[in-house]
Amino acid sequence: MSSAAHHNRPVRSHSSDAFILGTHALREKDRIVSFLTRDSGKKRGVARGARSPRSHFSGALEPMTEARVVYFEKDGRELVSIDEVEPIRPSFALSRELGQVLLLSSFAESLEVFVSDSDPAEPFYRLSRHAIDSLIEGAPHQAVAAYFDVWILKLSGLFPSLGECAGCGRTLSPEDVLLSTRAGPVSSARSAAAARSCASRAKPAKPCASSSRTLSTLSSIRRASPRSPPSPAGPGAISWVTN
Repeated sequence: MSSAAHHNRPVRSHSSDAFILGTHALREKDRIVSFLTRDSGKKRGVARGARSPRSHFSGALEPMTEARVVYFEKDGRELVSIDEVEPIRPSFALSRELGQVLLLSSFAESLEVFVSDSDPAEPFYRLSRHAIDSLIEGAPHQAVAAYFDVWILKLSGLFPSLGECAGCGRTLSPEDVLLSTRAGPVSSARSAAAARSCASRAKPAKPCASSSRTLSTLSSIRRASPRSPPSPAGPGAISWVTN
C-alpha cells in the first residue's frame, strides 16, 4: 500500500462509557491507557501529555474509574488516540483502604486477561459496574471478590461444572467433590470439580476439599446474574477460584 493510501485511511471518532484498566508510561509526557468500553470491548490508546503535572487527564486514569472516553481510531492501527477522559465515577473514593486498592487492581488485571480486544463486552462491563456498586454500598470485600471471580470465569466459559467429574464424567455428590486448582490430567481449565478418586491421581493439580456449603455458595452465584447482590455467606470458602 502506498504511503498516500495509508495516510488517507479514515479516522473515526468514538465516545463511550469505559472502565480504566491501567496505564503505562510512553515517552516523556504520554501514557498508554487500557480501557474497557461498553460497546467495543477492550481498547488501548495514547493519552498525550498525561504524565504532565497540568494534564487534563490528571486523576481520571486510576484503575476501575468509570469514565466517558472520547477517542479517535484509524484503520490498521493498534492504538487509538485518546482525546478526553471525563470521570463518571472515580475510583478514588474506594482507594482509601489498602484492601480495596488491591481489589480494584485485581479486577482491572482480570479484565485485561479475560476480555478480548475490540470484541463486544457488555456482560463484563455490567459485572464491573455491579462490583463497584457493591463496594460503594459497603458489601464485604471478600464476598464481592469471590462473586467477581466466579462470574468472570463463567462469562469466559472457564468455570467448571460442579455436578460432573472432569476426570471420569460421573455425577458428583457434595461428599465426593474435590476442587482441582491447576491444569492437569483432570482439568483443562484453571479449576475443575473432580471425584476424590480422580483428583488424587491428578498431577500436578492440587485438589482441595470442598463442602456442601461451598458448593451451595458457588451454585447460587452461578445462578444469579451479574447484577444480583453478592452473598456474604461463605466467601472465604471459594477463594480457590483464582489461586
